[in-house]
Amino acid sequence: MSRDNARGVEGWPDGWMDRLPSAIVLVRDGRAIRANRHAIFLFGWKGGLPENPDWFEGGWLQWREEDRTYLDVRWECVPVVDRRVLRLELQAMRSAGEPFHVELRLSPGPDATDLVQISDISESRYRQQALQDREAHYRRLNDIAQEAIVQVKDDVVLDVNSRFLAMIGVDHREEVIGDPVTQLGLKRIGNLEPIDGSGVFDRGDWMMQNRNGEVLNLDIGKGRLEDGSEVWMMYDISDRKRIEYDLIQERERFRLLVQSSPNGILILVDDLVRYANPVAASLFKGVSPALEGVRFESMFPDEHRKRILHSSTEARQGRNVEEWELELPGNGKRITLKWRLTIFDGQPAVQVNLSDVTDRHSLMQERIRAEVAEEANQQLTQQIEQRIAAEAALHSATARMRSIVESGEDFIIWTETADHVVTSANRNFMTWLGESGSGGENLPELSRLLAGQVDQSQEWNGFDLGDRFTRALNGTPQRFEWAMGPDREEGERRWLQLFLNPIEMVEGTPEISAIAYDITERKRIDRAIRGALKEKEILLQEVHHRVKNNLQIINSILNLQKKFVQDKNAIVGLEEIQNRVSTMSIIHETLYQNTDVSNIGFPSYLTRIAGNIIQGYQSETRVELITDLDDVQAPLDQAIPCGLILNEWVSNAMKYAFEGRESGTISVGLKAVEVEGKPDEEEIQIEVKDDGVGLPEGFDWSGRDSLGLYLVQALSEQLDAELLAESDGGTRFLVSFRRPKSLFDG
Repeated sequence: MSRDNARGVEGWPDGWMDRLPSAIVLVRDGRAIRANRHAIFLFGWKGGLPENPDWFEGGWLQWREEDRTYLDVRWECVPVVDRRVLRLELQAMRSAGEPFHVELRLSPGPDATDLVQISDISESRYRQQALQDREAHYRRLNDIAQEAIVQVKDDVVLDVNSRFLAMIGVDHREEVIGDPVTQLGLKRIGNLEPIDGSGVFDRGDWMMQNRNGEVLNLDIGKGRLEDGSEVWMMYDISDRKRIEYDLIQERERFRLLVQSSPNGILILVDDLVRYANPVAASLFKGVSPALEGVRFESMFPDEHRKRILHSSTEARQGRNVEEWELELPGNGKRITLKWRLTIFDGQPAVQVNLSDVTDRHSLMQERIRAEVAEEANQQLTQQIEQRIAAEAALHSATARMRSIVESGEDFIIWTETADHVVTSANRNFMTWLGESGSGGENLPELSRLLAGQVDQSQEWNGFDLGDRFTRALNGTPQRFEWAMGPDREEGERRWLQLFLNPIEMVEGTPEISAIAYDITERKRIDRAIRGALKEKEILLQEVHHRVKNNLQIINSILNLQKKFVQDKNAIVGLEEIQNRVSTMSIIHETLYQNTDVSNIGFPSYLTRIAGNIIQGYQSETRVELITDLDDVQAPLDQAIPCGLILNEWVSNAMKYAFEGRESGTISVGLKAVEVEGKPDEEEIQIEVKDDGVGLPEGFDWSGRDSLGLYLVQALSEQLDAELLAESDGGTRFLVSFRRPKSLFDG
């Protein structure tokens, strides 16, 4: 048929239609008489033109009535010389029965024929429909968005969403559309950095007084559309501002606590000093003029730098680092360094606590000297025993005097017999008792004063002093601390570290040697340190108490807000927010009630959250809570995300699992499982199961149409955890994450 048709067109060269780049069909009297290879390929005509090439009834073009009428008016009824190119969009049909959209372009052809150029427009029609659907979808998203959206052009409001109407306090868009932006009651109070990649060219901190007289704090970001108009996205941050103010106050109190700490505190980020309190600055005053920005190990001699870098790395990885001691160059002070992992400006950091132990080190040196003196005394006694047969009396007196002379000036030394009769003493002993003169001039008076001190100080000691002296006389060395009466000048109780050792006498009355040194200052330092630690603990408990109270206030405000909301979906949303706030409140309440404010018991915390949610939901189903919880402790950065995830799962079960049922069961499990091949780690598993209707078909974690799913995904990423959801005779959710076993050591 195609050859016959080809002969019907006179005066045209062979193959001219095939050389054209598009599909071409020649039509005469309503019938297709010729088609090029592009048209045959487009319609799938394997044998050339179809058997019924009728223009209207052949089935390869689907003509509607309005299309036929349009063709008659614009083409058939127009003289050939007056015809102009005509375009039509029709649905066509390939030979395999596959429909598709085409555009026809009619123009006058050779020998009274119509030349029809055909283009496949299915893809463009699909893109156009997708664009329209996306535009409608974005419009719906715009109305249900959490943020208020305002379209502005030339400082005039063009459009707003429903969230903005609720924020400003009006019911209809017409009340604000067309108004100047200045009438919205906005006042800019500061600039904010635009978020990279968000398309926002300007972002600021604003205040707005709405039509109800309320003052709102807003975070407004501005984006620009192709038509020159601007889209203002407004976030109500009033509650966040109030919470930030409270947190700033609490942070300032904590900063003052750190500033007034008796220990030095340094914060290291990547081994650089980022913060140093006044005590730390004073300790390194002779080592480095400025601390912030300095590499920590560079402030120490070369022999310590490798160990300091190793300790910092171990602490940054969450491992326990043993406390160790060194001497600072330049000022001769001795300090102990204690390392722990912390957070500084939102990033992992290492906190180094520095304790000045110079005085303690000196006391230890004194103790060593005392032990050396004691050993020397014993050696002298042995030498005296070897020569006692010849000169017993002379050598005994010489040993006592030599012991006194060879003892250091820092010690209080005396020898005595039973009933506190002093046989010898050094000058410090006489000064301590308030007597002057040499050791041999007034021994009876020294004995009377010593006996008086023992009797008088008996009430300040929790043991019998006389018994300790008696044991020493019977051959058992004694070592103890002795509380004395107040100092005459300072009015403070004094303390002695006392060593009693028997003196083995070949003949004569048994005696003991007493060596003591004043530890009053060390006692005072210990009391100050204990008081500071107790004050810090109380302040941290007060911080958690305040945070808990603030969260309860927010919960009460949300509860009041529900009474003014008519939309059931909005009420459900407020109740979900209340559950999340209540979950965070529980952990702070638990912390301020505990003596340890760094972590909480996981079992009681999870039980309270699940129980509160089950009791709080107004459901006709009787739901029983079953728990199987290991005794596991949790720090704050793990307890809060886990509590919020549990809140979402139990809330989801209460809303959807037991619809139309009289009873149901929710089980909560907590286990700490050893990790195979990693003895230093453990895996924490939290499981929530119900015997309800199960998950909907096609459930997908990656769905972002639910705030609950979005929160669970975000919180699990914060924990670096894995999520699992199963539905078989109910629903089972499981979250698992790993952590070091030594998390709470030290």
